[in-house]
Amino acid sequence: MTAQTIAAWATQNGFNSLDSRRYRRIDDARTITIEIKKFSLVLIDESAGLRPRVVSKLFKDLFSENPPGRLERLLLDR
Repeated sequence: MTAQTIAAWATQNGFNSLDSRRYRRIDDARTITIEIKKFSLVLIDESAGLRPRVVSKLFKDLFSENPPGRLERLLLDR
């Protein structure tokens, strides 16, 4: 998985580009930010009334499974 793959996935799934490395999607009561680092991905999930959830995964760990499926599971794990 590369940064380009993650960026393409983010734009296809309703995330707005903040810059070339950060994407954000705002739903009813939830804001999700994806930050693409050099070798990893950081997901910040902020829901109203709850503490933010921060998940960091190395690209190599996302390779072990279907990358789009893995990203979906990161978003749904709450």
